[in-house]
Amino acid sequence: MRNFIALAACVGTLAALSACSSRAQTAVNPAIWSWTAPTTFADGTTIPSTDAITYNLYVGTAGKGSEATTPVQTGITATTVTTSGYAPGAVVCGELTAVVNTIESARSNEACKTFPDVPSPPTNNAVK
Repeated sequence: MRNFIALAACVGTLAALSACSSRAQTAVNPAIWSWTAPTTFADGTTIPSTDAITYNLYVGTAGKGSEATTPVQTGITATTVTTSGYAPGAVVCGELTAVVNTIESARSNEACKTFPDVPSPPTNNAVK
């Protein structure tokens, strides 16, 4: 019933339809993060192939330097991961850490992606 009422509120004028169309857009923009696995510890010694490496991803949505203090994903075992749900026009930035034997590395370089914004509505609409 709630969805019907919301839909009914969107019917009528062009302005109402435009406003509802903007609200109906789903923020699904994906960010595909990828990186190269470390092969050495910070001191230069080789990470043994028997040691598992996992990764933590820190993401922010307010541009450069906005990464959270808590990772959005932990225990990542691949060197690529996808996150999604970003609003149109968002500037998403992220940093990664490697974890070996429960010890977390310093953060990686920062990578950012800007998603396209919502287009402006058409103008000069007319009917005869």
